[in-house]
Amino acid sequence: MGLTSAHFSPLAAISAPRRLSLSVALACTLLAGCAVAPEPMTAQEQVAQAMSDRTTMFADQEPVRGNITLDEAIARALKYNLAQRVALMEQAMEDDLRDVARLDMLPKLAARAGLQTRDNVAGSSSQSVTTGQQSLEASTSQDQTSRSGDLTMSWNVLDFGISYVNARMQANKTLAAEERRRKVVADITRQVRTAYWEAATAQRLKPEVTRALGEARQSLEYARQTERERLLAPVDALRFQKNMLEMVRQLEVVDSDLALAKSRLAALMNLPPASDFSLVVPDESSLKTPKMRYTLGDLENVSMVRRPEIREESYQARNAVLETRRSLLRLLPGVSLFAGVNGDSNSYLVNHGWASAGMQVSGNLLNVFAWSSVKRAGESAETLAETRRQAMRMAVLAQVNVAWQEYQSSVQMFSRYQELARIQQGIYRQTDLSYHNQAATQMEQVRVSTETILTTRARDRSYAAMQNALGSVYQASGLDMLPDRVSDTSLAALSNTIARASQQIENGAVAIPALNVPTGRVTAGQPSALSNNAFASATPLKPVPPATTKPQPYAVASDNWGSLNSLSGGAQ
Repeated sequence: MGLTSAHFSPLAAISAPRRLSLSVALACTLLAGCAVAPEPMTAQEQVAQAMSDRTTMFADQEPVRGNITLDEAIARALKYNLAQRVALMEQAMEDDLRDVARLDMLPKLAARAGLQTRDNVAGSSSQSVTTGQQSLEASTSQDQTSRSGDLTMSWNVLDFGISYVNARMQANKTLAAEERRRKVVADITRQVRTAYWEAATAQRLKPEVTRALGEARQSLEYARQTERERLLAPVDALRFQKNMLEMVRQLEVVDSDLALAKSRLAALMNLPPASDFSLVVPDESSLKTPKMRYTLGDLENVSMVRRPEIREESYQARNAVLETRRSLLRLLPGVSLFAGVNGDSNSYLVNHGWASAGMQVSGNLLNVFAWSSVKRAGESAETLAETRRQAMRMAVLAQVNVAWQEYQSSVQMFSRYQELARIQQGIYRQTDLSYHNQAATQMEQVRVSTETILTTRARDRSYAAMQNALGSVYQASGLDMLPDRVSDTSLAALSNTIARASQQIENGAVAIPALNVPTGRVTAGQPSALSNNAFASATPLKPVPPATTKPQPYAVASDNWGSLNSLSGGAQ
């Protein structure tokens, strides 16, 4: 019996009702796949999510007990700040991916089991090639229902090499994630330092502002009464009111500084912004210029080794080399080794179980033409990574110098404001002694009191700006106080650790890297090489005198990090 074309058509072997059922099932499947529509969150879901997030945001935090010191404020920010938590989770995720990459180097052990059935016999016949006639009657060698399974171990040498390179690259990504976390921590620390001194100095001045504001408002009411009773000329009475209103406005601005500064500090410490807490208020006699124990050259050398941005670029440069190796490995032929055990329930088989082993070599022979191009592209990527690292070092050097100059300028400005505050205090005492209960004298007394408060506030803000500039110097040079573990440390222990690290930095006890360049300066064309990352023993240096350059205009806050795309706003 000859074979017709119907024997080769899969649909011809299926009856008409079955073909109809199969078509309907296929159409329903396609329609179900096209029925997906966006589902926006309902108002109830948004409210529930907001309540859950707000509860979680401030959960598992130690409550505030007593006045908060600077070390405790930094410790709270490092332990509870959400930006720090995000950076910590990113590092943990990269660490988990490193474990996954290591597992990719293991051989593959695949297990497979299956059940196969059909509604008729899998029979077949033979046809003579010479005569075209059927040579044997229809027969079968397969059960209508059979079970099979196998367990195969395979190992591809090329895949192992690529997986090894991937594991090393992921290890470098884990280290880079740690450096990014240190960047976030350094920026949070600087912001906490700025907000703390702003809030602490404002809190110290709060009673005086409240008293002066009450006197100014009382004098303003007296000025309005003077106008109503025509005790002064109309123009003098209006000028009197204008001056008092201006003083009240200035005092109210100063009064709002405390609430704003404390709200910013509360957000950095991950406390509710409206939290009521007090800070350790610095004594007026303690507002002194901190001693700088390092020279500019020392800070430049430290920054070349300890800045997290440079370390991150170094790990990226490592990965550029590994990426080149991985690209070249993919061009090589692959060698696969495999071995396994198999089983089949087919009753027609002589052996229902057997073991197998073998080796297979496969590869694209045309990859030989791509070898030189891939190698050149990899070398270009390596050169780019090295150049980026060098550009980063240059930007870091610029940051250190800018931060240094701004710190010297802030020291001079604080000295000037301190002198102004001393003189203004003398004027206030003399005016208070000569105070009598006349309208003009009362306005003069309120004016001098207001000027005294504003001058004191300007002095305090210049002190806060100096502390901010000092923190900028430490951040620019990579001098941080971050311990190895944050989440597993109690708040009190973390505060003590930060206090010790801060004291060590302020005392000049940080080891200075020994670089093969003149201290603090590099001549044109001379490389800035590092001699085996060797560190020279550090000894406390003499305080560096303030710079004699012309001071820049006073600014409370400064931002030196634009060239490195710092996360200066990451902790908001």
